[in-house]
Amino acid sequence: MFKTLIENALKSRPRPQAKPLSRPFVIAPYIPELTGWRRVAAWIALPLLTLFCLVAGFFYALTTPYLIPQFAAPLVLVAMCVVWALPDIRRAPTRPLGFLFFAFLYAALLWPNYLAIVPPGLPWITAIRLIGFPLSFMLLICVSVSEDFRSELARILRAIPYLWKLVGGFAIIQVVSIVFSKHPADSINTLVETQVSWTVMFFVAAWIFSKPGNAERWAAIMWISAVVLCLVGIEEKREQHVPWAGHIPSFLQVQDEYVSRVLQGARRLGTDEYRLQGTHSTSLGFAEYLALTTPFVIHFMMERYKPWIRVAAGLSIPFIFYTILGTGARLGMVGFFCSCLLYLLCWGVLRWRLVKGSILGPAVVLSYPAVFCAFMAATFFVQRLHNMVWGGSNTSYSNEGRSAQVAAGMPKILSHPWGYGIGMGAEALDYHNLAGVLTIDTYYLLVALDYGVLGFLVYYATIILVIVFAAKYGVVAPPKERERTFLIPTGIALVAFFIIKSIFSQTENHTLQFMMMGMVAALVYRIKTQPEVATVPVEVERAGARWRPKLGVRLPVAAREDLGKA
Repeated sequence: MFKTLIENALKSRPRPQAKPLSRPFVIAPYIPELTGWRRVAAWIALPLLTLFCLVAGFFYALTTPYLIPQFAAPLVLVAMCVVWALPDIRRAPTRPLGFLFFAFLYAALLWPNYLAIVPPGLPWITAIRLIGFPLSFMLLICVSVSEDFRSELARILRAIPYLWKLVGGFAIIQVVSIVFSKHPADSINTLVETQVSWTVMFFVAAWIFSKPGNAERWAAIMWISAVVLCLVGIEEKREQHVPWAGHIPSFLQVQDEYVSRVLQGARRLGTDEYRLQGTHSTSLGFAEYLALTTPFVIHFMMERYKPWIRVAAGLSIPFIFYTILGTGARLGMVGFFCSCLLYLLCWGVLRWRLVKGSILGPAVVLSYPAVFCAFMAATFFVQRLHNMVWGGSNTSYSNEGRSAQVAAGMPKILSHPWGYGIGMGAEALDYHNLAGVLTIDTYYLLVALDYGVLGFLVYYATIILVIVFAAKYGVVAPPKERERTFLIPTGIALVAFFIIKSIFSQTENHTLQFMMMGMVAALVYRIKTQPEVATVPVEVERAGARWRPKLGVRLPVAAREDLGKA
């Protein structure tokens, strides 16, 4: 009975009428209503977009596969607009950012860039492009959706004044240089690659290395990859060509004259001696990479690490030296010796500043001018060392060619101080080697021809600024935390890179340069803003106040100072 009464009461009650929605049911960031001219523009844009799609589809079908990159450009712009319109979220998706960054590093070091997939009408799909484009996309998403990510990245970049402005200014100069290019399509292709491998890497590295542990991880990858490639070099020297030549899957084979020359290997003119090249396209690029890795290997040997790590690093150094000898590249020897000499000086200065009771630090620093002069004298009077650094009779053509290039290039720079466009410097110089290959040897000349005088000044000012801050916070004001001491080998590697670019113009290792600049910015930011936890030895010899390393113990800074006074 009661159930029947309740059901009758509910049936007799009038149902409330649903109120019409006052605005469309959409996500919160997109709810503003279109009124006035905006509504008219929206209605006009729809048929125009439809007409554009019809015309673009017609010409795409007509020209495929010859103009695929040109027709893909609007899709890239649409994707960027979608990223820009994404709503803000509390936390940025930074986990994929770190994974892709280190995957890019592995690909750049261990995968030959000339092994690629080549679809008809498209540029080579190399490993670094396959990883670099998603990495760039993830960086844009993180910047777009997270205010916290943007503010933190801005604070990191402001740690070194003017650095991000110089990097951004150089990127703008690269874009503007396309206006002066005789082949805009080729310049645009080069521009996209440099922005992904250089500019994006700098900004991602600045954020990645601001997190503890990533700087050591990056340096360890550089070291381990160098050892792996040195082992590959042993087999390469035995076979007189790269080990994978003749074993490349069909889908990775690139039918190109340049790739054929690389797979055949390089030999020294006059002696026909084979030159190791590893995963790089030239022996010079391989030697440059090993030279840039040397300061980090020395740092692992000299810093407070476990004994087996220090022994392994010490054994790696002669192995790397031997492999650089196998490349036959003087620039590798210059970079190697430069790294050793500069690290010796920095180590002496740090020991003098931190270990007051030791005479070893002052002895190293005060005797350093004599050591340096003796080494330079040895490069002139010891024939084998002279050939390593300055070259012999078999390198005379290289020296003469470099001088001829500078003599021919300077008038071209003065006549076009705005540059010839990105990627067009070698064509503008029009210099061919004995094999008839278009070439240019010094990057000083190439960067001036590509980007003009302003681009030259901005690019090298950026490197010098980073070196100065690495020295300021790594040596003058030494950090107490172990990972932050990587400012020292990073600054040394950039000095070696600066010197090597005077005799080497290829850009295979430039992504490492921009990563290292981001590392310096991040470590300087951590020193300025985050308290340090010093990793110090615990055994002190009271008579000489000399530290004896004992790993695995962490003491606060105050405790270390008390022990130092003992």
